[in-house]
Amino acid sequence: MKALTFDLHLPRLAWARALGSIAAQGYLNGLGPVRLAEVPDARVLGDHWVVVETKACGICGSDVKQVFMDAAVDNPLTAVISFPHVMGHEHVGTVVDAGRAVTRVKRGDRVACSPWFSCAVRGLPECDACQRGHIALCESFTEGTFAPGMHAGTCRDISGGFAPLVPVHESACFKIPDGVPFSTAVLADPFAVALHAVLKSPPEPGETVLVYGCGGLGVLVIHILARLFPRARVFAVDPRPHARALAEQLGAASTFSARGAELIEAMAQATDARVRRPQFALPWLHKGVDRVYDTVGSAATLETAVRMMKPLGSLVLVGVATPARFEWTPLYFKELQVMGSSGYGLEDFAGRRAHAFEHFFGLLERGELALDMVVTHRFPLADYKDAFLTARSKGASPSIKVVFDFG
Repeated sequence: MKALTFDLHLPRLAWARALGSIAAQGYLNGLGPVRLAEVPDARVLGDHWVVVETKACGICGSDVKQVFMDAAVDNPLTAVISFPHVMGHEHVGTVVDAGRAVTRVKRGDRVACSPWFSCAVRGLPECDACQRGHIALCESFTEGTFAPGMHAGTCRDISGGFAPLVPVHESACFKIPDGVPFSTAVLADPFAVALHAVLKSPPEPGETVLVYGCGGLGVLVIHILARLFPRARVFAVDPRPHARALAEQLGAASTFSARGAELIEAMAQATDARVRRPQFALPWLHKGVDRVYDTVGSAATLETAVRMMKPLGSLVLVGVATPARFEWTPLYFKELQVMGSSGYGLEDFAGRRAHAFEHFFGLLERGELALDMVVTHRFPLADYKDAFLTARSKGASPSIKVVFDFG
């Protein structure tokens, strides 16, 4: 079968980086690490495994960063990734084959696939993190009979979702309710990431919160805040007019396009906060917003965020950007709390502890979410170059969420 693969091969990396420095298309040339290649057909990997025929798979921001090599060489997560691998982890489809001990799903079921390769998937006794439902913090991403890999799209032994057929452990399969199309179900994974981030630091009634970035993840955070925490006031920041417009449709009370000092001054007016103006630095606020959910994660957004926050506020870092220096004095001066948010697992919400996918589908069935506008572009896998260029060039094309549609 044809699948989209990534090979960490130094000559390929060097060739792609050289051509990519001239034009973005250079990262996707046939001699680089990203290729549509022939790989073995997916098969049932054990008694508790199924094969899922892919119907759709979303392009995550991490996929975009991988393709365009937007990361530092000393990223520690390379210890839990193996190459070459088939990319893709936002995967939905139909079960077409099943192992003899599978009871959770059956052939013909429509499923959303949780991508995490935790202890259950690797056939190991549950580690402490898995026992507590924190599957994205599993201790066994390099253990068992499979090569290292955190989740689908990072392991050379198990295909990711950018392929027509994918092996999936039954524990990772979640039935899609009748009436929920694949075009909505494909948002299960990014929604789960967004829900986990919000629940790390949920807003109190009357608080003002700010979401940095209105891409696919950012607008889902905004929608969760607006629909599930309606007594909080939600601000959003993004330079792109179409992204700000969607953020407002999904529940943001106000949106901002400014950055740096201009954004800080605008936030002062919006929150009636006093502005402190150092002689040689960006201004900062002594009040401001209560919480920030940063889906960009750059040094610039972090530095600006801590200057706009109230003392004792909390910042949830959801996005991932290449690390760089930023001036962090307000972090300790205001006694702010900064926390990372990675993936999802069993989440406590509305008095129920359940997998994030189950919360997602329950909210959809109850009509509490309206997500039809989030997926803006669909491509067949053969057009992967156009798909990735569209996902990356968000200033030139009005994209929010780009998806591979397998028909």
